[in-house]
Amino acid sequence: MTSERRLLHRVALSGAALATVPYVVLKLMWLGGSTIGMTDAADHAEMTGTRFVVGNLITIMLMLAAVAFLLALTRPWARRVPAWLVLVLGAGATGLLAPILLGLPIGVVIQLVLEGSVKPADDTGLAPWVFGIVYSGFAVLAVAIAALVASYVVDRWGHLVDRPPRRPAALATVVGALGLLPFGAAMIWWGVLGPGTTGPQGMDQPAQRTVLIVTGALSLAAFVVPLLGERTERWSRTAWLITWTGACVSALQAPTQILLAQGGEVRPALALVALVTTPGSCGYGLTILRRHLATIAAADRHLARGPGCAPSAGIRSGQLAP
Repeated sequence: MTSERRLLHRVALSGAALATVPYVVLKLMWLGGSTIGMTDAADHAEMTGTRFVVGNLITIMLMLAAVAFLLALTRPWARRVPAWLVLVLGAGATGLLAPILLGLPIGVVIQLVLEGSVKPADDTGLAPWVFGIVYSGFAVLAVAIAALVASYVVDRWGHLVDRPPRRPAALATVVGALGLLPFGAAMIWWGVLGPGTTGPQGMDQPAQRTVLIVTGALSLAAFVVPLLGERTERWSRTAWLITWTGACVSALQAPTQILLAQGGEVRPALALVALVTTPGSCGYGLTILRRHLATIAAADRHLARGPGCAPSAGIRSGQLAP
């Protein structure tokens, strides 16, 4: 391992660990009955309800799991981490954090220009500093995950992402259209015009609406880029990054917006869109990946028949391998 890569690992791991501390401590204090950061007594009473207690416990475990995942990727035995585990955890982190990392900084600037402040909506029941600490931590964690996962993927599967995604078959294209296009269009609509009475409630501030727009744009891009096929040959890694990020974002953000619905009240339009988004985006992304692996495996088998030729390392029977 080069000294530059070791430095990257140390900095990213340190940043990820520090980013989780304020969030986890704040959640633990709320679970212990503290009212720190709360501006409304009614919100404190709601925080002790089953929905919020379970939600806080789950989010604490997710944050700790993210740090443990990153730590595993930097260990000497990192290549022995099962491919499916990297896929699942990497997809979860990407889907939950990418809109915050890419959308929130832009949204904060827009809100500052339009309104002269970046405070959250007045009816959140939480002090502005809570949002500052929490979302700053999310952004740092997202940067750390992006750096370490990208380094890991290039090191272990660089030969795969050096070839662009293949154009999906007709059925996969239909599945992707159902999963990604309605969700992407709805997010951009609600982001530009506001959630109104049909969209995700409590997302009225310019910074929040920018996150919705970025979420929608990523979803639409994930559908379009694989359709370009060989035209992405010169920027194949970027094509994979866009496809991966957009598919993960749509698959995770749709159910997340339902689980985090303001007051636990889910809007029917949002639920209907989410119903087709998660299976559609998962099916589209996994089909593209599977098709790509099968194509490379077939090419390797063809080369293996020639004298002195052997299959590329890491590809066997269309599966991800070390």
